[in-house]
Amino acid sequence: MKLLNRFLILGSLILTLASCSNSNLESTSKAVEINKNQNYSPSMAIKNSETIRNVGVENAILKAYNLQRGIDPVYYSYVKIDLNSDSIPEYFVYAYGPMLSGSGGGSALILNSDYKEISRFTLVQTPIIINNHRTKNWKDIIMTVSGGGATPATAIMKFDGKTYPLNPSLQPTLGTHDYIDGVKIFTENISKNQGFKIE
Repeated sequence: MKLLNRFLILGSLILTLASCSNSNLESTSKAVEINKNQNYSPSMAIKNSETIRNVGVENAILKAYNLQRGIDPVYYSYVKIDLNSDSIPEYFVYAYGPMLSGSGGGSALILNSDYKEISRFTLVQTPIIINNHRTKNWKDIIMTVSGGGATPATAIMKFDGKTYPLNPSLQPTLGTHDYIDGVKIFTENISKNQGFKIE
């Protein structure tokens, strides 16, 4: 009787392990299928954030969000990147802190070379991709949407002739036939590299 019980228990364990490994294989194959449908270039470049603080960028952040230097805690990172092929780089700024962030992400600005605001964004998750495809001569921006109750998606932000859209969660999402090739920015681990603090 004891031998029969042991045999039944052993058989039950083998069936359980087999079903677990099948479900793992199934989820793995689904992940591979999803990755196949996302047509990202395998050789996408990475552009690191600047390593020198920039008072012009800091002043633009404070002005855009009506914040006070030394009072409102704000951290930022920025990248100089040419978005409209005029050989003059814009400043793409990622900013976060209690006044600028939530569960849906942080905030971002695009500034021209004179630190004038071109666009601002809410619910920003990093990293961000600057795609080589253009709309009205400005590169499309690819942003991930997640958190804050939003349905996870990958949004395409297109220039409308004056600015980019404010909220990525309200924009068209990446389709299976959209090919993404460009430059990935803000790839640093924010929890370890907080960028610059405005003081």
